[in-house]
Amino acid sequence: MADPIETLMSEHRIIERVLDALEAAADKELPASFYERALDFLQQFADACHHGKEEERLFPVLEERGVPREAGPIGVMCHEHVIGRGHIQRMREYARLGKLDAVRRESLEYVALLRQHIQKEDQVLFVMARGVLGDEDIRRLAREFDEVDGATRPLEKYGAVAAGLAEEVAGA
Repeated sequence: MADPIETLMSEHRIIERVLDALEAAADKELPASFYERALDFLQQFADACHHGKEEERLFPVLEERGVPREAGPIGVMCHEHVIGRGHIQRMREYARLGKLDAVRRESLEYVALLRQHIQKEDQVLFVMARGVLGDEDIRRLAREFDEVDGATRPLEKYGAVAAGLAEEVAGA
């Protein structure tokens, strides 16, 4: 069983590859299909898979261990997840309308949000989590993460998607 905090941090590194690709794409003329694949990644992996594990598994255990939601780090992270979903929604709408310049602008706002969000999680929330989670909490979260991921192996699947997006930008 993998350490759940390490799993989340590994997922951050994959998400950052797509953030890098989106940032690099802002100065290039890439087809709409690039943005569709990036948005699928952000919706399915960054939000549903990764943020889902945080919101549905990690955060409740942290609350049980005394980490406050309201006026605390968990509330801030959840609020930023909601803001990120709004960015993704707007990017989808702009892409649907064929407004790739608007998609690029919105994607840069999303990139800025997620970069600082990931930094806060890696350097503050996850450090705090390591201080309050006991061995049984870690084993429980590891089992739950394994159940959530199942046979889909999201790190491999979405790692390949992130690599493909990065290669497409590099080749443009």
